[in-house]
Amino acid sequence: MSVVFLEASGPAPPDLCWERYAVPAAWPGWAPQIRAVEIESAGRAPAGTAGLAGPAGAAAGAYAGQGHGTFQGHSRDQDHYGWRPCGEEPPGADAGRWQRIVPGLRGQVRPLAGPAARFLVTAVDEFERTWSWRVGIGPLRLDLDHGVDACLDGGTSTWLRITGPGPLPHAYAPLARVVLRRIVR
Repeated sequence: MSVVFLEASGPAPPDLCWERYAVPAAWPGWAPQIRAVEIESAGRAPAGTAGLAGPAGAAAGAYAGQGHGTFQGHSRDQDHYGWRPCGEEPPGADAGRWQRIVPGLRGQVRPLAGPAARFLVTAVDEFERTWSWRVGIGPLRLDLDHGVDACLDGGTSTWLRITGPGPLPHAYAPLARVVLRRIVR
């Protein structure tokens, strides 16, 4: 197995960078290689986070029983991490249905060209702003661990650890560097 570690810093606030990761429907907005994300199974919210993801399979705003929900002004001090019903959808959302990353979330990432990559979210820590997933096409698999950290200047540092067989992590690294820079700008 090979491991590659990458990081990028930029002016975007940490909460915004985390939300770019946390809502799969938003991934095509910052990942130039992704055309669409299809969720196959909603996964399960870890204990103590039911207000973040809602019941497994529910639209994000449905947990409150009120219309649609969107994320506004994430603060670690706010109840439910800033969830507020408001009738707006995040960029890239489909007809009021969107899901936050939770362990067990499965789906496919549709690239601009080539076959879809299947994925499984393996870990999420909303408070620490870290998450992990396994992505694969056929027999090729990568384990990707992501994190978002606040910088002293008000910006953000995001990091990625890529683990996989042989040269695969090194082959993916140039594209990953581009993506990391887009997340923090």
